[in-house]
Order: sequence, then structure tokens, then C-alpha cells
Amino acid sequence: MEELNQVVTRIVFENYGVEKYHDAHVQSTSYHLRFNKYKNPKKTGDVGLTPHTDNSFSTILHQNQVCGLEMYTKDGDWIVFDPLPSSVIYLEGDVFQIWSNDKIRPCRHKVSLTTMG
Repeated sequence: MEELNQVVTRIVFENYGVEKYHDAHVQSTSYHLRFNKYKNPKKTGDVGLTPHTDNSFSTILHQNQVCGLEMYTKDGDWIVFDPLPSSVIYLEGDVFQIWSNDKIRPCRHKVSLTTMG
């Protein structure tokens, strides 16, 4: 995941014309790996994670064939992210918004749980 993040971040830095700062950014970056496990919901639609944006520069997410990620659109709707089994999603965080001077905004998202069976 670290390597994937560095590749995507390098592309972003190149597109902003600041690629000379990429290596210093990578050296100042710390990585955190988090596993989230949710209890079996009592009813469909129970919230696993409330709506939020990530307070990091970026997040790489793999759902491991457990769906539930919803993203908030500009139109005010929640859409379900239905990934292919091998896909990952790259989310910009709050720090990315600051770094880009509000040109790139973090995606507001949540996790909704569905009942099994």
C-alpha cells in the first residue's frame, strides 16, 4: 500500500508541477494500517462509521469483498461503492485539501452495514 500511495502521490505532485518536493514529502510521511471489523448489524442500514472525511493526506481502502462504503455526492445523495474484488479506492483527505489550496476536496463517506442472510 505504501508503494501504491507513493506512485499516486508522485502523479499528483507532477501534475501540480511540484515533483521536486515529492521525495521530501514521502520522507516526512508516516503510514498507518488499520483493520476495521464491524459487529453484525441488528437491522439493514445500521451505521458502522458515521459520515466523515479522513484527516490525513490520503487513504487507500480495500473492502475485502465486504461492501458498505457509501460516498456523498455534490448533489447531496449517498451512493454505494460497489468495487470489483481486486480493486482499491484512493481517497483524498483533509490535508490534501489544504495542500491543494481547496482545488481537491476530500470525499465525505460512511460505512453502512447490511444484515446477513
